[in-house]
Amino acid sequence: MRKLILLTTLVSFTLQAQNITVASGKSFTIDKTGSVTMSGNFSNSGTFSLNSDSDEFSSIIIGGSVTGNITYNRYVNSVGTDKWDLIGSPVSGQSINSFVTVNSSTLATNGSTYAIGFYNNSNNTWTNLTSADLGGEIIFPVGTGFQMGTIANGTGILSFTGSPAATNQTQEIINNDAANSGLGTRWNLVANPFPSYIQGNANAHVTNNFLTINSDKLDDAYEAIYGYDADGTGYTIYNNSSGALLLAPGQGFMIASDNTNSETINNISFTTDMRTIVGGDDFITSSRAMQDSYELILKLYEGDTEIDQTKFYFEDGLNLGLDPGYDAGHFNQQASLMSRLVEEDQGIGFAINSMGLESINDVIIPLEINRESGNGFRISIHINGIYEGTNIYLEDSQEGTMTLLNEEDFELIPEINLSEVGRFFIHLTQTTFSIENETQTNHLNVYKLDANNFITVEGLAYLSNQTNLRLYNILGEELLSISLANNTNTQTISTQELTTGIYIIKLKSGSNVITKKLIIK
Repeated sequence: MRKLILLTTLVSFTLQAQNITVASGKSFTIDKTGSVTMSGNFSNSGTFSLNSDSDEFSSIIIGGSVTGNITYNRYVNSVGTDKWDLIGSPVSGQSINSFVTVNSSTLATNGSTYAIGFYNNSNNTWTNLTSADLGGEIIFPVGTGFQMGTIANGTGILSFTGSPAATNQTQEIINNDAANSGLGTRWNLVANPFPSYIQGNANAHVTNNFLTINSDKLDDAYEAIYGYDADGTGYTIYNNSSGALLLAPGQGFMIASDNTNSETINNISFTTDMRTIVGGDDFITSSRAMQDSYELILKLYEGDTEIDQTKFYFEDGLNLGLDPGYDAGHFNQQASLMSRLVEEDQGIGFAINSMGLESINDVIIPLEINRESGNGFRISIHINGIYEGTNIYLEDSQEGTMTLLNEEDFELIPEINLSEVGRFFIHLTQTTFSIENETQTNHLNVYKLDANNFITVEGLAYLSNQTNLRLYNILGEELLSISLANNTNTQTISTQELTTGIYIIKLKSGSNVITKKLIIK
């Protein structure tokens, strides 16, 4: 460890120092491949710059006090159709007005509108800033993400100048999903506030990572980092089922707040212990699957065009219900392909569904496929990293087919609009069977969300027998007995007349029987 003073230098390697002082008239530049880690103080009276490109980002980690500013030359994707980048400032104290002035030759514009937009989750809208918005000194908020874009065929670099964060940072998040008659969302756009990489999940660091430290602030069913792909395909989800996740300086991403109303605000934390100099592109994982796990990925195509995918992981210690940090709901709950939890299903479509190893050859997983009538599609195995000899069947209970995906794709031109669950299932088994075999598929599902004043029953349309519903209180007294129509797939039963408490609901349709405990608040 050493003290560096009065430097005019370029660092393209890993450097460790105690203190760094850059005198007036001197310059210090960290190349895109370099990094500096300091145990002591940082002082700059000259010029201190950090560089990056599309897959390499320099880092500085400061352990002591900070005097003076740095300039981070941050790579940002060029604007095109759906090709926005999600970026936050990797420094604090910079005004957006000065940022626009400095980057006028690189920042994309459309007339008086700048390629700097913020997300409002109270009404699920994006708003880009205009010249009229920049009359005052609006400062980039620390830890907030924005959509940004650079001009086509430009350098792709936007310069941020301000103070490098050397202490823990916080950012407010809120859940507006249950408010405003469904106009809002649970999603919050945040960003790494440090001029260094941070560890995103437990495979990057067991404890000092974003997901673990903020687990109590995130919705259990969406306890993940949602990174925008900048190619129009939507969001890639990273959680503890992913490999070691490292977030680049200033990288923006979506997270879901766990609050059930819009009046409660949570503060998420970006701690100094999360910082690291290790990393690569905007979202880099050392491996795509977690260690000691087995991976299965199914993809849905329209012709040769990939529309969506759903992932399954199997690891010791997980279960068929919700495993926060390992299961992750799809960003778009109307997506073409999702799965549901095998147990404790609450009507959420999952993009990542993780289970214990004991389920790898003995599980039936409900699929949710949302497609319009007449739009043909096919589902195929993209990655099969589970046991050799495991048969992967896709059941279509409406058509009475059982497709062995190990050998062929499932193809369908739907005659009606497809939605919800009850028709399609994935069977993992070492047995070879057809639809005539006894598969014990339970097409029924029932749940009660805290935000709803009704019980939801799914899977009715795919049952030939009438479904009977009985509701009991905790003493076993029958409170309700009705027959449900099977001409619609989903039916709701009001709970407005019921008091807060625990109830038992029983559904029976032929050999299909489901008994479940419901909590009404």
